[in-house]
Amino acid sequence: MSTVIAEQNVYGAQFSSMREHLPGSHWPWVERLRQKGMDDFLALGFPTTKLENWKYTNVAPLRRITFQPPIDQPLPPIRKLDSGQTRLVFVNGRFDPAFSTIDVRLNFHLRTIREALRDRKPASGIENHLGRYTRTSDHAFAAWNTAFFTDGAYIELPRGSVCEQPIHLVFIAAGNTEPWACHPRNLIVAGEGSQITFIEEFIGWNDSAHLTNIVTEIAAGPGAVLDYYKIEHESHQGFHVAVINAHLAKDASLTSHSISFGGSLVRNDLNVSLDGEGSHCTLNGLFVADGRRLIDNHTRIDHLRPHASSREIYKGVLAGNAEGVFNGAIAVHENARKADAVQYSKNLLLSTEAQINTKPQLEIRNNDVRCFHGATIGQIDTDAAFYLNSRGIAEHDAKGILIRGFAGEIIDTIRVPKVRGELEYQLNEWLRSVLEAS
Repeated sequence: MSTVIAEQNVYGAQFSSMREHLPGSHWPWVERLRQKGMDDFLALGFPTTKLENWKYTNVAPLRRITFQPPIDQPLPPIRKLDSGQTRLVFVNGRFDPAFSTIDVRLNFHLRTIREALRDRKPASGIENHLGRYTRTSDHAFAAWNTAFFTDGAYIELPRGSVCEQPIHLVFIAAGNTEPWACHPRNLIVAGEGSQITFIEEFIGWNDSAHLTNIVTEIAAGPGAVLDYYKIEHESHQGFHVAVINAHLAKDASLTSHSISFGGSLVRNDLNVSLDGEGSHCTLNGLFVADGRRLIDNHTRIDHLRPHASSREIYKGVLAGNAEGVFNGAIAVHENARKADAVQYSKNLLLSTEAQINTKPQLEIRNNDVRCFHGATIGQIDTDAAFYLNSRGIAEHDAKGILIRGFAGEIIDTIRVPKVRGELEYQLNEWLRSVLEAS
């Protein structure tokens, strides 16, 4: 109770002083959305390990910090981050046009959330979708974001539109002041038969303590095809919490790639509703950690209509005293006959101190289904390492080859060459530092 009271005093006061300056304050529906988010956040407080969904993720380090709103920070020139012709860069949750590039030939709506909410026209697409797919009554961080979100990307593809190049959304955390929190918000609406590839990349510019608390909502119309990449490599002093909610209509398809390299504490909640007959999702995930870092991936796939299918594989590589969590739920509802779901959690521990808590689960309420799951936890195969050693490959190099092979199953699924190359480089650099320290 004292924790909730403290949050009411600090963040309730912040909300009261900031609300008139937040995007969309002139819209009654935005004000209602924000107020409900704030009310739910204050009622919930930060989650504790007494809650089943947070059993292995202790957010006490966040609770001990009073996060302030970010202030503008000048940045040095940014390296080439874009993997396509269009790049939107957000610094501490706010759009920075100086580092952004937008192709004027785009045949769909691409704006920032702040810009879209500045529009004083009657109800538009953003009103129909923003906040519709994210519940705030049972997730404190989603509620916190809903109350405080400052900016993000709003992408709306009309029927039949095809985005030829990836859309790259870059979120940079930069600051050298007292701990601060930013709350980006993304909304992607894909019309019937449309296609798009978009990338969310999260970068820590320095080692200052901060929190990135992001919510992304995805609405896929009938037959829409989305390829989604979430790449997180923030600083080791940073906290990262993400809630991604996707809603798929008839025959829509979503392929998600979640890659986590950085952060002191990282939590990803990915929820997919297969709410159309024949809809399909593929969820691929890779997380690597060393030191005393913690990375937690929670996924949930709801099969709501007949003939929907899902494929999921998450892999973790943990070294030092790192901890990993994977909790993947697949729920097949009463009307979801002929559901086809497969889920795997595979984990590699590189030290005796590293830990993984994995919990794949099925909730089946229909008898006419095909569903199975599996989980593995292990160390480097000594026989395979011995075989490589016997062929003249040094032990250090042999371990690197086996770990790359383990992680490569996920990285090889990435269809954007520049992104795949960058991730291979980051994995190699991480492996080099870990193996040298062992």
